Parts: sequence; C-alpha cells; structure tokens
Amino acid sequence: MKITIKVKNIELNQDLRDYVEEKIGRDIGKFLVHEKTPLEAEVELIRVTSHHQRGNIFRAEVKIFLHGHELIAEANGQDIKEAIDDVKDELEREIKKHRGKEKERTMKRGRFLKALTRISPLAWFKKKK
Repeated sequence: MKITIKVKNIELNQDLRDYVEEKIGRDIGKFLVHEKTPLEAEVELIRVTSHHQRGNIFRAEVKIFLHGHELIAEANGQDIKEAIDDVKDELEREIKKHRGKEKERTMKRGRFLKALTRISPLAWFKKKK
C-alpha cells in the first residue's frame, strides 16, 4: 500500500511516520489483502490550534481509493497518536460497510440472473402474427 503523509502545523519525524505506516499500512492492509490493484492512501495530520491546549486539538484524515470509490475517515484527539488510532478504527468500519455494499450488489445480480433462468424459454420469443 502506498501511503502519502501530509502534515500541517506538526513536524513529521521518523517516529510519527513509522506509527502511521504501522497503523494505516499494516493494520488496514490486513483488511485489503485480497485486492489485486495497488492501493493508495492519503493521510493528513493537522494540529488544529496552536495558541491554546484545550479540547481536541489534533486531527487525522485518511482517504483510501478502493474500486473507484473514495473512503474517507476523520478523527480528532488530544494527542496525535490518539487521533490516528481513532481514524484507523473508523476506516475499518468504512471498509466493512463498503464490502457489505459490494457483496449485496453481487447477490442482487445473482438473484436477477436466477430469476431470468426461471422464465420459460418460450416466453422470450414473441409470436409472429
């Protein structure tokens, strides 16, 4: 999985880069093992405010492009690693939801084709008068 990391108001050190690659690349990569196309993920880490230390001041956003769809997860936290953990959990839910939709679409196509085979072959041809 190719991971692009963008930061705003934060210094990207090797420890933070390794943490993102571990959580997003390895943990999320487990869900996407069977994908045939190379996957791309964009991770954006933001420090929302710099003048006070109250509330959720760090934000993490992840975008994964999967089968022509863009899955987006966002999370806020008091620590950047907490925000990354939360966004990983949300991204797992988004992937499971996307997989469920794909599975339902496939099953719907199968039901449609099965219904077509139940129609009598004689009904497919119009009678000529």
